[in-house]
Amino acid sequence: MASKRFITGSNLKRVFAFGSPGQWATLAVALAVGGHASAMTINPTFTAAFTTDFGANAANAVAAEAAAAAIFTSNFSDPIAINIIFDAVTGTGTLGQSNTPISSITWANLHTDVVNDAKTPDDATAIGAGGSITAADPTGGAGTFWVTRAQEKALSIIPTDGVNDGTITVGTGFTYTYNDSGGVAAGTFDLTDVFAHEISEVMGRIGISGGAVGNTAPSYSLLDALSFTGAATRGLGNGAGNSFSINDGTTLLMGFNNQAGLGGDSRDWASGSNDAFNAFSSPGVVNPVSTTDLREMDVLGYDRILGSSVPEPSTGLLLAAALLAGCLIRRRLTA
Repeated sequence: MASKRFITGSNLKRVFAFGSPGQWATLAVALAVGGHASAMTINPTFTAAFTTDFGANAANAVAAEAAAAAIFTSNFSDPIAINIIFDAVTGTGTLGQSNTPISSITWANLHTDVVNDAKTPDDATAIGAGGSITAADPTGGAGTFWVTRAQEKALSIIPTDGVNDGTITVGTGFTYTYNDSGGVAAGTFDLTDVFAHEISEVMGRIGISGGAVGNTAPSYSLLDALSFTGAATRGLGNGAGNSFSINDGTTLLMGFNNQAGLGGDSRDWASGSNDAFNAFSSPGVVNPVSTTDLREMDVLGYDRILGSSVPEPSTGLLLAAALLAGCLIRRRLTA
C-alpha cells in the first residue's frame, strides 16, 4: 500500500502506510557531531540520484541532513549506529518518504525490553506506578506490536551493526531553505525539518493505531501505547482527541493528529506551534525539534542525555558500509 504526504494549499500533510519486504546493498556514511562524545551515530548513505538530482545544492542538502542527524546524536547516548540511505527524486510528487524495516514483538517482551532499557526520569515515570507503559497489554491481548529495526538496537533487542535501518527519499522539485539557523525564506520548505521528521520515524516514532501490517491486524507501535484521551483512558485509535502522555493520561503533553478526520499520520502532532514532528506544516517557517519531541524519543527507547538541547547546524562526516532486509513502513509526500 502506497504512503503519501500531500501539499494542500500552504500546508504539508504527512501520511504513512505499510510497504513490502525488500533488500538493498548500501555504502553508509557515519555522522560525527563536531566535538560531541555521544556514542550514537547516524550513518547516511547518499545515492548517486541524491547528488545528481540536487545538483548545485547537493552539498547544501547533505549539510541539512547532517544538521538534522546532529539533533539526535547530540541528545541521545545509545551506543548504536543507525544506518540510513538518503535518496532523491525529481519533481514535486514526493517531498519526503521513509521506508523502515519493522519486526513484530509480544507486548510482554516489549514491556520487559523497555523496563530493562529505562535510564532517565521520563523512563521511570513511564514504567512506574501510574505510568503509561504497564505490564498489562494495552490492547488486552488483541493486538500485535511492532518496532523498527533502529528501535530494536536502542532497546538492545538486536546488536548494533552495519545493516541498513531505513531509506529516506526527498523530492528536488521543491524550493528549500537548507540551513534554518537564520530562519526559513518565504515560499521554501525547511529541509532540516523534513530530514529530522523522517529520521525520527526510522528511529521508531511511528503510529499504527490498530491498522494492518500485511495481514496482521490490529497492529500497534510502542508510541500507540503512549496515546491517551484523558486520565487512565487510552486512545489507541487514529481519531480525534488523542494525546501523548507518559503518566497514564494524567498529563497530556502534546495532541496527536486526527488521522481519521484529517489524514496525515496518527502519531504526528496536531496543528499548533511549529514543530518538526507536526502532521501539517507551512513553508516559510522554522519547524524545530522541540523538548517534547526529545522526551517522546526518550520513552521510545533512546537514552536522552539529561540537560541536552537541540544544536545549531554543524557536523562532520565519516564512512562505513551497510545491508538491509525486512518488513517496511513507508511514507511519501506528493503534491
